[in-house]
Amino acid sequence: MRANLRWVKTVVHWSLLGVTIIYLLTGLGITQYHVIESATFGQLTKSLSFTIHDNLLAPFMIILALHVILTVADSQKRKQR
Repeated sequence: MRANLRWVKTVVHWSLLGVTIIYLLTGLGITQYHVIESATFGQLTKSLSFTIHDNLLAPFMIILALHVILTVADSQKRKQR
């Protein structure tokens, strides 16, 4: 049971990092689209950045909430010991 919880926490933490990086890059792709388009060799256009950025809000909030809940729950368990 403990190993499963640890695995879930690891997946949530790494997922949050990945989604945050993508969210920041697509945000830059909206505001600084000339830089991002040239850095990605034209693969990440302004419209594609906006679409990805817009669709990542819900997953970002869910993963962030899970991250906070798991971290607070772990902190509470450590205080009880």
